[in-house]
Amino acid sequence: MAELRQYRYFLEIARRGSFTAASRTLHITQSALSEQIMQLEREFDTRLFDRGRHGARLTPAGERLVARVEELLRVANEIERTVGQLGTQREALRLGMTMSPLLAWFPTIVAELERTVEGLVCTIEDIATAEIFLQVNTGDLDLGIISTSDPTVAESSSPGLVTTKLFEDTFVLLVPDGHRFTELDAVPLHLLVDERLIAFPRNFSLRVVTDALLRKEGAIVTPTIETGWLEMALRFVAAGLGLMVAPQATVSQALPPGVCIVEIDARDPPKRILAALHRRDGPLVHRVEALLALAVAKIGQTAN
Repeated sequence: MAELRQYRYFLEIARRGSFTAASRTLHITQSALSEQIMQLEREFDTRLFDRGRHGARLTPAGERLVARVEELLRVANEIERTVGQLGTQREALRLGMTMSPLLAWFPTIVAELERTVEGLVCTIEDIATAEIFLQVNTGDLDLGIISTSDPTVAESSSPGLVTTKLFEDTFVLLVPDGHRFTELDAVPLHLLVDERLIAFPRNFSLRVVTDALLRKEGAIVTPTIETGWLEMALRFVAAGLGLMVAPQATVSQALPPGVCIVEIDARDPPKRILAALHRRDGPLVHRVEALLALAVAKIGQTAN
């Protein structure tokens, strides 16, 4: 009989479309992962993936299996949670998000919810957006908070998911004090071709968005500095080592002396959306809704 971990492996490959990518996130070798999926395929006597140079694509049988596996893993998680809480008055609310300065208000509302609900303990994990979608779908997480540039995220989510838009952020240009761009109301991005640029690493979703924006505006610039540490990137800007395109609210929370924010003059600038995901049938949906109500109120206070 197939094991739960094999179903989790199957769902991870289906989500990522690649044995290679799934093996990295699951922290097992690709050969071991392939063997586990072959065992699952022997169990069902059918192929679940078409494997090729461009990744792994679900077969019709694999597509039919996805929803059933998501349901199975949700039930398994509910059983584990119920058994784990037998004999204790504690409830565990499992949260996942990609940490950023934009979430500086989050610890306050988590603490407030725990004070309000006796016996509630929130566990928090810092994980990537793609992983959040997977774990909320399977019930490994009660609530996920994602940062995305996709304005259709609510419409494109699974039918069982509820998407709550928390915040919308615009992109701006960060420049050092005294730079010639500080004299402009807004900077056309094609002017960046003569500037040094600081950027996030290529595997960051923010980098994908900013690269697309620069290309669209005719500013093909190769960054001279790449870093995934926002505070370090801002220090490079302050030192005069380059300019940076970034979401305004994200960077303004941690803006050091010597860095100025200048608006971007672009035809259709992207926006960064902070959104929350949870299952409408989750076992602690009432706790999730209470946390989201606190988050919406806190963001409203911050905006005002």
